[in-house]
Amino acid sequence: MKLSSLKEKLFDYFSSLSERERWVVLIGVPLLALIVYTFAVLIPLEELVLNYKRKRELVEKKFTAIEPQLKELVCLKKKIDPIEEKLKRGMNLDVPSFIQTVARMVGLSVKDVKVMPGQTRGGYERDVVTVRFKEAEINRVTRFISVLENGSYYFRADGITITDYDENGLVSGKVTLFFYRRSSEG
Repeated sequence: MKLSSLKEKLFDYFSSLSERERWVVLIGVPLLALIVYTFAVLIPLEELVLNYKRKRELVEKKFTAIEPQLKELVCLKKKIDPIEEKLKRGMNLDVPSFIQTVARMVGLSVKDVKVMPGQTRGGYERDVVTVRFKEAEINRVTRFISVLENGSYYFRADGITITDYDENGLVSGKVTLFFYRRSSEG
């Protein structure tokens, strides 16, 4: 009932208008609604879409710019993870015993092993290890260094000093190594 009475009222109102007023209502009201819709809905919506596209392009440009650095960081992390594992493993290592074991394994006669506590920085400790050997083949010395550097703990050779070279090709001297580990405080 309400809808039909509303229709009648609108029809009565429309029929009471002059010809010119009817054209204004028929054309002007929809035109006004279209203008209001355009300015209130479409233009702000289009602005939102444009802003979204601009921001997306900016993010894509930034990502493209940092992508090589990101790839480099991933590669570095892959290299650092095994080293970090070696540093953790070395926390409680008895270095002189380990050095003696490796030396026996490669057939090197070790005369003396000294470990001098070194620097502690950033939760990591670097000790200086001096290994003295006597009358050894040079290939056993280099194999000894290689086994230590490529083993389960983080050793790096700092230098080798040859003090004696005899007629049989045997050498005597010392190897200086750095041993890195996570410090017990860190």
